[in-house]
Amino acid sequence: MKRNKIDMTVGSPTKALLIFALPIFLGQLFQQFYNVTDIKVIGIKLGDSAIAAMNSVGAVYGILIGIANGLNNGCAIIAARNFGAKDFKMLRRTVAHMLVINFSATALFAIVGITFIDPLMSLMKVPDSLYADARVYLTFILCGMATTIAYNMCAAVLRSVGDSRTPLYFLIGSSILNVGLDVVFVLLLDLGIGGAAAATIIAQATSALLCLFYIKGYRKELHIGREDFTFDGELLKELLAMGFSMGLITSLVSFGSAAVTRANNALSDAGWGDEVITANGSARRIDGLFMMPLSTLGTALATFVSQNKGAGHIDRIRKAIKSAVGIGAAWSVLGVGVIYAFGAELVRLITDTENAETIKYAVTYMRINCPFFLMLIVLLIFRSVLQGFGKKLVPITTAAAELVLKFFAATVLVPAFGFLGICVAEPIIWTVTAIAVSIVYVKNIKRLSS
Repeated sequence: MKRNKIDMTVGSPTKALLIFALPIFLGQLFQQFYNVTDIKVIGIKLGDSAIAAMNSVGAVYGILIGIANGLNNGCAIIAARNFGAKDFKMLRRTVAHMLVINFSATALFAIVGITFIDPLMSLMKVPDSLYADARVYLTFILCGMATTIAYNMCAAVLRSVGDSRTPLYFLIGSSILNVGLDVVFVLLLDLGIGGAAAATIIAQATSALLCLFYIKGYRKELHIGREDFTFDGELLKELLAMGFSMGLITSLVSFGSAAVTRANNALSDAGWGDEVITANGSARRIDGLFMMPLSTLGTALATFVSQNKGAGHIDRIRKAIKSAVGIGAAWSVLGVGVIYAFGAELVRLITDTENAETIKYAVTYMRINCPFFLMLIVLLIFRSVLQGFGKKLVPITTAAAELVLKFFAATVLVPAFGFLGICVAEPIIWTVTAIAVSIVYVKNIKRLSS
């Protein structure tokens, strides 16, 4: 089992980065598989309206889970730094404090989400025709949010010590379980949209439990005891500062996405029909599959940078960044080719729809967005590097800029241009923020190298 742990402070930077990043990518791919399976099964059994119901409330759940995952990823940067410095006592104390933070966040978010579920759905302008199914789906997902947060905390902790493979193995197994439960709950037992949500919750709970058992059995450096829970004000302050900075980044982006989703939902009542809701959600999931390698590189780089910063290896950081940009650019070009050639087939594949309007809107969205993946890779990589350096303000500022630009799209572009305004929002945002974060990165890397 020790072979799964990668010390990224030694060896080839590019090789270490790729070996570490590949399991993260596959893990994200299987997490997306949860969503795609839900859509496919629901599309077969319940039709396009049920898919639209899921898509109409996805942003609400995304905000809450995004904040929690941001907290974990931020705290994991501190854990990775301790691992790089070989300070295992502080590593265990970090994990113990992360557990307390996650328990508190999970309880708060679940209570808030369930208590205010109807006002949240009204705020999102969920159409009356979709309201009942959307409410059932969101209620199930909010009740099971703890399982998602538990898995992502375990995965973040394991990645901080260089183990990105083990969470993948368990996620593959739970993904297979999710498919089987979807078939049983939705197709055989006819439990509807709630059955699909229940299948996802059970599968994610399984992956979380497997991670916990693995840590208990094989990761002695992560075994926490009562003494590790002793209150450490400085450590808690540092964890909350880094965790909330990344959580704030995620939440700002998610709030912006919710604003755009709300505007897109409103188009349904403005005469565009439910097709724009189905199309937008489906296209974003397909785009998400192509963007996963890009976000994976960012996630891997944050850990790589943090470990090597702890070890004082700045030259390794520079080499890894160059490799990540090159790999990301090559993947972006490939993604453009596939989407332009097979976009319509991909929409049919994941939704089982033959609605011509849904397919047209989805393909339009993807074709406008995908050429700007090149700007997205610059944004994700340089922002992650700055986070790995411990720079909190700049990533937060760029996320705030994303929020402002998304509100601009929701309040100005969408009312003026309809669905086209939805399509051009992300490319504008990626371009503006990528330029800004690149300027700051260049200044910081020069300062560290001098």
